Amino acid sequence: MENSIRRAAVDAARERAWPAICLLAGVLVTTFLWKLYQARSFMRRLQRQGKPMPPHHWLLGHLPIAARVFRSLPPHAHLLLIADQIRRLHPELDTAFYLDVWPFGPPALMVVSPEIVSQFTQEGNLPKYKGVRKFLKPLTGKKDLVTMEGHEWKHWRNNFNPGFRASNIMDMVPTMIEEVRTYRDIIHQHAQTGDMFPLELPTLAMSMDIIGRVVMDEKFNSQREYNPLCEGLIDQLAWCDAGMHSNPLGYVNVARPFVQRYNAWRMNSYVDPLLKQRYETVHQRKGSKFIVDLIMGAYVKENTANTTKDGKAPKIDAEFSEFMRAQVKLFLQAGHDTTAASIVFTLHLLSKHPDTLRRLRSELDAVFGRDTTTTCDVLSENPHLLNQCDFLLAVVKETLRIYPPTATARFGLPGFSLTDPSNDNAPLPTEGCLVVGNHFGIHHNPRFWPRADEFVPERWLVAEGHELYPVKNGWRPFERGPRNCLGQELAMTEIRLVVAIMCREFEFREAYGESDRAKRLETERLRVNGERCYQIIRGGGHPSDNYPCRVHLVGKVDGKTA
Repeated sequence: MENSIRRAAVDAARERAWPAICLLAGVLVTTFLWKLYQARSFMRRLQRQGKPMPPHHWLLGHLPIAARVFRSLPPHAHLLLIADQIRRLHPELDTAFYLDVWPFGPPALMVVSPEIVSQFTQEGNLPKYKGVRKFLKPLTGKKDLVTMEGHEWKHWRNNFNPGFRASNIMDMVPTMIEEVRTYRDIIHQHAQTGDMFPLELPTLAMSMDIIGRVVMDEKFNSQREYNPLCEGLIDQLAWCDAGMHSNPLGYVNVARPFVQRYNAWRMNSYVDPLLKQRYETVHQRKGSKFIVDLIMGAYVKENTANTTKDGKAPKIDAEFSEFMRAQVKLFLQAGHDTTAASIVFTLHLLSKHPDTLRRLRSELDAVFGRDTTTTCDVLSENPHLLNQCDFLLAVVKETLRIYPPTATARFGLPGFSLTDPSNDNAPLPTEGCLVVGNHFGIHHNPRFWPRADEFVPERWLVAEGHELYPVKNGWRPFERGPRNCLGQELAMTEIRLVVAIMCREFEFREAYGESDRAKRLETERLRVNGERCYQIIRGGGHPSDNYPCRVHLVGKVDGKTA
């Protein structure tokens, strides 16, 4: 009897729930169809106006061509490669084109022309795309310099500028070299054992240790031991999400928020006590150019009325404490992530081009002396010698052209149109669009770069008028205009410093074939534009599989004199 009553109650509840479920399903389906109609009709209107785009399907939009591109790319290939791949499929789309991949992303205007991208980053300045904030929120929290706008951004950008001036960065070179020595010792151990190892992992740890010294004047020692802040930050990057995925399962990753909270706790538990301790003594470091001291100094200056009688800093409020932590984590992330990847890419390209490597070593011998083991000592005593290495700078700039670390993502505004100089200044409306300045697409575009897919450092040394001379505004690894990368001087100095030291003592050889065979992977199916070392998604573009390699000392192979 009791079971019968319970079953009847359950059946009655089901009967009452079904209308609500059907109503909810109807609302969801109707909303989806309405948004689908809006997205497709928006793009069809642009198509009727003659705006540039690949062939557009009335129902599927540009999903078929996107699917074709994704099928041609290896797993985890970075989304910044897409515009270049579409341009290769449709060579006529070599300046800018619209792309409709809803529901996987908003309508987009992909720009692969330096003449056009400068219009919304240099001549004008469209606001940052909201997906950038979504990506950074698990790292920084509520507010960070990258996604600030207007007066607030200008205020804090001006406060941070002194810490990234060229003179200040040069003063920090001896400190950087302390961490590079540890890195060199680790690579030397691999040279002695002859083992295959992922070069990017120790490089990331070294770069994290360097940025820790620059931002916080703190020794993380992550190259030698576990550091919760460094591990949490690197892991968090792998879980960050800008709202667009090449794999549909990325939209329903239920573990993401829990992992992000755990990583945030790991990072905050480490950094908060350090910041609190440093703030209590900030009055003892007036004039300091460490980033954390610049943040604290600006706060003290704005709150001088609350300074204590003995001259100590005013009590810090919770809101600013959270803001300070966010900026510190932002600079730690931005200062190590793409820099480490760029170091690996530079060493890789040099290993593939022995003539270029010989020329670079000859220049370094002339500047630092022929004893390759004393480079660290020489640079510690005279960091400005780095600026005498013109070919080294050319090598690094060409690497960043081949492997630009990121792209710029902005959101269009009503009445803000771009124009295409190559098409009678035809207008390109931005309203309702994600506007992407695709650095990879620009840097590999043969319309603007002769021998676009080739590694040609000499293009940075020729005179204006030469066929290889770089196009105006064409080189954009750090973006251009007022929102350019604040830390570009630091990144360029660190990359040149590490490459100058390492390429004199070590020979690096990629080991993708060996690694792929061990994993039973087909190497030939894992290439982008013929290159096995391609960029994958993890914040900025990182080398695939962390760059497996073997290393030996210059002049020796397998421990024997060559």
